[in-house]
Amino acid sequence: MSPWVQRCAGLLLRGRHAGEHTLTCRHASLARVPVTVRVEGAMLRDGGVMTQRWAGAGVGTNRSPALSWHGMPTGATHWLLLVEDPDVPLKQPIVHAVAWGSVRISELAEGSLAVGAVPEGAVLGINGLGNAGYDGPRPLPGHGPHRYVFQLYALDAEPSPQLRGDILVQWLATHAMAMGQLTGICQRDWRGRLVAADPR
Repeated sequence: MSPWVQRCAGLLLRGRHAGEHTLTCRHASLARVPVTVRVEGAMLRDGGVMTQRWAGAGVGTNRSPALSWHGMPTGATHWLLLVEDPDVPLKQPIVHAVAWGSVRISELAEGSLAVGAVPEGAVLGINGLGNAGYDGPRPLPGHGPHRYVFQLYALDAEPSPQLRGDILVQWLATHAMAMGQLTGICQRDWRGRLVAADPR
């Protein structure tokens, strides 16, 4: 899609969004899962702006932000990280990353959600763009602020690569023991340049 077409699409679709209710963590079947895991970013605060270093290819350097989490419940054996954008002008959010691993891992260094960089004991799933690992924000120019919701689930079993979409939600409804989240914000102006200030 050419930059001109992207600009037109962003402005024309400005009022259209999948909506927060479409996030995996908002699914009715996961309402019982307690939000007791604390997810933190080394340089990304909850509700903070996602800068060029974390933006997707063609917009930024496409490095996943450094994350850590605390408060995993007793009995948890694995975790699953899911990154979704509910502000895309589609029916469902775009999955920007999915990964999982052993509870022995409680942090991910910046850029580690990439093939060849993922720590031992962690697995990269296929995201909504068909790639293994992290694809950073590339919101349509002029479409407004987009939220990128980093959801961390504490699990009592190990996920498998076949878990996607509704099947993943059903699996989480059975195996998620607790969860936590961190939200980053990214926006591009009508020229396609990243908006550095917090839009809220």
